[in-house]
Amino acid sequence: MDPGIYKIIHFIGLIVLFTGLGSLIASDPRKPAALRRPAMIHGIGLFLLLVSGFGLSAKLKLGFPSWMIGKLVILLLLGAIIVVIKRRLLPTPAVYLIAIILGVIAAYLGFTNSVVLRPFN
Repeated sequence: MDPGIYKIIHFIGLIVLFTGLGSLIASDPRKPAALRRPAMIHGIGLFLLLVSGFGLSAKLKLGFPSWMIGKLVILLLLGAIIVVIKRRLLPTPAVYLIAIILGVIAAYLGFTNSVVLRPFN
């Protein structure tokens, strides 16, 4: 498959992940049924990010560089943030800020180390 397809799937996964996070934050934690669909959307986004990231890495024969380990840790943290949201361990603005900061760091790591995003270098 073309690396551009993996990149598109990766961006779709990113959009789906943060849509799920926003929906989870806006949901009422006292109603478990209200959290079911946003949690599924969140998980689908994580899955798309993971599969497309590893697919792109394999296609470009990148191996397993250290920046990819950083992105995996961030993906793990974005997956674990669902517990913080469901149990309301932190105030809502703090959860938003943490999610945005993690997203920015992941985007920075991906963009500065990407061959596909910088085709003219």
